[in-house]
Amino acid sequence: MSVSFISQLESPRETLRPAGFEHEPQLDQVERCVFYCGLQPDSYLVTEPEYEHFWDEQNRGVVGFIRHGKYLHVIGGLIAPLRHREELLVQFCDYAESNKLLIAFYSIAEEDVPLFRQYGFQVTKFGESTSIDLKSHHWGGREYAWVRRQTSFVSRQGIEAQEIFLDNMNSQEREEVFKKLQAINREHLAGRVMSHDIGLLEGKLHIEHFYRRRLFVAYDRSTPDQWQAYVICTPMNGGRSWATEMYRNSKQSVRGVIPFLLVYVIDTMKNEGLETISLCMVPAYNCDTPLAGDSRHVRLALGQWAKRFNFVFNVQGLHHFKSRFRPEFSPAYLCVRHKATPLSTLSFMKCAGLFNMNGKNLVRKFLRLS
Repeated sequence: MSVSFISQLESPRETLRPAGFEHEPQLDQVERCVFYCGLQPDSYLVTEPEYEHFWDEQNRGVVGFIRHGKYLHVIGGLIAPLRHREELLVQFCDYAESNKLLIAFYSIAEEDVPLFRQYGFQVTKFGESTSIDLKSHHWGGREYAWVRRQTSFVSRQGIEAQEIFLDNMNSQEREEVFKKLQAINREHLAGRVMSHDIGLLEGKLHIEHFYRRRLFVAYDRSTPDQWQAYVICTPMNGGRSWATEMYRNSKQSVRGVIPFLLVYVIDTMKNEGLETISLCMVPAYNCDTPLAGDSRHVRLALGQWAKRFNFVFNVQGLHHFKSRFRPEFSPAYLCVRHKATPLSTLSFMKCAGLFNMNGKNLVRKFLRLS
């Protein structure tokens, strides 16, 4: 399936150019390919303007990456029809070799690991991905008691949820929506040690590059214009699966509003007959066990992050929260050609913004632990 063919396909959410915004033609082409061929929860992030893109010679597939010096940090995997992924990887490796660049793919699924190993990539566990099978999903049983309690409590506070359809809005209405989202985002991030969206691991709010993302909000029924929380979902596999890529709540929100809103999102997509929904990856979780040929220094660094640096980024808390929804956890891997080095790891940390910490929040959380 070529991109020229992809561009002719119809989708349930086909509006790509909302009124008042001009998109770069190349990003529109990237978006179409990612929508139909992206299978990882983070694939759709490469539609954001920070990413560069490599197309194979036949324009059948694309790789999205952040360039930092000689390092190319790739997210979203090999975004191409299955039968063309190997050729995309071969051409991308040739491009990197000819330009003396070093490649790192993040969050690669276990079924794709043999292909990367075949072409000289060092494979190290990077975290765990999540997936909920919507066809068999239900909220019954003791395992979902916590979720039901949260949902019941929030409902009794008069909170409601709904999907916001940006495609039906003009440019001024969309700008107002994004002002609300940005205000909630700032409040949510203000208390974190990483008081910014984490590069390569989290998406960003771009009004002109929202594309086919879906927006869900929660609000008090007495003040429907004052949103307390939102969830932004990104599509995978032609819109048959989705990922809860970003969720945020304001300081004034009712306790439990995020679980309440996630339940609404999951139920909505189940009722639409969709296949799966991902709560995205938990980085650095359960990465202690050595793999044959993996990077020892990356493994040790991830292990220390998960055990001793939760006050910086709460890996354990993130896993605990997502586990409440009983997703299936599966390994996600870092694949580096030919091997990870301390400099490549530092480059990732720089691109992710891990050195850009909020000093006051860092001291406050450190003192709280001491």
